[in-house]
Amino acid sequence: MSFLDSLKKPSQQEAAPTGQVRPERRRRRRPVLITLLVLIVAVVGVLVTPAARRELRESFARLPSSYTELYFTTAPAVSHAQVVVPVSVVRHGDSKGTDRLRVWLESSTGRTTASATTTLTERPGGRMSTITRLPLRQGGQVVHVALLGHPESLHFRLGAGSSENTKGSP
Repeated sequence: MSFLDSLKKPSQQEAAPTGQVRPERRRRRRPVLITLLVLIVAVVGVLVTPAARRELRESFARLPSSYTELYFTTAPAVSHAQVVVPVSVVRHGDSKGTDRLRVWLESSTGRTTASATTTLTERPGGRMSTITRLPLRQGGQVVHVALLGHPESLHFRLGAGSSENTKGSP
């Protein structure tokens, strides 16, 4: 070995033939690649699991301490010249007591053709359900539901005809 060769870095002295990776580098890359692969699998596993996604969403998003869900238990339908409107209310948080629910049918001209107001009392578990039946009159095309005293409301457009079991769309 000459004097100039001794001044070179050790990695330059033992250069591998062109196009080949030295075994030392291969051994150093393997743990990095395995760690990266394990990290990718862990992230995908967390993103696919619903419980983990919910936990992440709750930790990054500000949720109100109490809120109310209002939804159709099943789609409103026409049965025996009546509109059957099944609705559920679920309270989350500190709110307790009763709620008033108003259900009405609206014609295509915007005129109310039938309405009913129901009082719901909370049961254990927080879910309150009711089925409201309104007479189907000529022109009743849209079902509206409002939780009185709350911003929550729903609407559902009934199907084109008024035949038995007519379904609509939200």
